Amino acid sequence: MSEPVVVVGAGPAGLMLACELAMRDVPAVLVDIHPTQRAEAPAMAINAGTLEMLDQRGLAAGLREGTVTFPEVRFADLRLAFEKVQGPREPTHMVLQSRLEKVLIDRAVELGVDLRWATRLTGFEEAADGSGVTVTLASDAGEEQLRCRYLVGCDGRESIVRKQAGIDYVGDDWVIVRGIVGDVAINREDVAPEQYGLSYTDNGDQFLGAPLSPDVMRVFSAEFSTEPPEFEDGPATLEQLGDAVKRLTGKELKATEAHWLQHYSIVTRNAEQYRKGRVFIAGDAAHVHYPYNGQGLGTAIGDAVNLGWKIAAEVHGWAPADLLDSYHVERHLAGRLACMNIQAQLALLYPRPLARYMREMMGEFLKFDEVNVFLAEIVTNLGPAVPIAYEGVPEPVEGDRLLGRRLPKVQIKTADGDMGVAETLQSGRGVLLDLSGDASAQEESGWPTASTWSAPKPGTDLPGTLLLRPDGCVAWHDGGGWGQDELRTALRTWFGAPTG
Repeated sequence: MSEPVVVVGAGPAGLMLACELAMRDVPAVLVDIHPTQRAEAPAMAINAGTLEMLDQRGLAAGLREGTVTFPEVRFADLRLAFEKVQGPREPTHMVLQSRLEKVLIDRAVELGVDLRWATRLTGFEEAADGSGVTVTLASDAGEEQLRCRYLVGCDGRESIVRKQAGIDYVGDDWVIVRGIVGDVAINREDVAPEQYGLSYTDNGDQFLGAPLSPDVMRVFSAEFSTEPPEFEDGPATLEQLGDAVKRLTGKELKATEAHWLQHYSIVTRNAEQYRKGRVFIAGDAAHVHYPYNGQGLGTAIGDAVNLGWKIAAEVHGWAPADLLDSYHVERHLAGRLACMNIQAQLALLYPRPLARYMREMMGEFLKFDEVNVFLAEIVTNLGPAVPIAYEGVPEPVEGDRLLGRRLPKVQIKTADGDMGVAETLQSGRGVLLDLSGDASAQEESGWPTASTWSAPKPGTDLPGTLLLRPDGCVAWHDGGGWGQDELRTALRTWFGAPTG
């Protein structure tokens, strides 16, 4: 086997990245300190942007089955006009992180990822000539040194990779939210009406109760205004959860058993660098914040989808200059905006009575469509737009709603039958999507890393021809005055020199 890419941490970011590499014939070794997949995975929402990224790899269909959808998109406790986002788009689905991880584990195994449970990274050293990284791994079988092309830390908030790489984790030191999350056994008839769904106290504290089955419920408490007495060393208990639920809902929690519970406290951090030489970080290792709107999962999956094809391009020798550096540029922006908007949402909630005027002012701002669209895209991982600019090429038309974003969920007709745009990306290659009917895009056939799909223009206002990067991002289209010369520039920028 040629030198692999080593990914540390089998959470959503690590699993998705390993799949992104393996589907492009890049050997991946994925290591995780846990003996098997963790049940204690607190995330439970997959938003529109995350579903679109998973659809691009054919992974989302099964996740939708049997799920509950959230009826609204909110910024703190303010409703956003999600229907104003260019669509069609999907609502947020209640999908447990453990269910998503199982789908990704199955896919990783199918693709031949070398998945090593109960294995710990103890150290690494980059070669003096910058040609690779040697990692030291420890397991019950002993210690092993492994040479790899790149090392990617997806190992969470306390990332060993980030710390040993000397990357600063910048953010707020103060803890604004504390709570308990977990799954409890409870008879559905014993659940009080106040314990279903999401609710807020007058102080902005939150409670979420979500049935997972007739006798299991996911519970989530978030207390801003006080430091509850149970936040001490040691595991969370059912008694502590019961006290929190009584404080937040006014009703006793009649749970009979805790399947798992954990204390959590949230700080906000965004790493100063997402790349240092041949070492990268992604997911919570790169950014961490309060879990709101499904943004934690979405930002982690976004990191993996952005980085995977760029590493593969380097491995296979066709990457243009600075392609790997664009990972930090694009994803650091996404991490910064995730941290910023969530901190702003917390400020609107806590302390709720004192934030009344700020919420009223935000209500006035939300009367402007541009504000609604910007916030709705950010909190559903449909934004931010990737900054797209080309040297020597005029700037795109101001207000372009396609460039740097994924296309809406539209159906097209192709020689292979009707399909969604996302299906054209399932090979992991870029796509030159020709909807014009005049086959002008067929002239650009010298880039085998980007496939061309010709289809009649759907009943939408999409341009006639669009270039999509492998992550689904629109890198060029002919609707803003750009022509074939700009298309060739875009192809060279993202796919290197033509070979045909």
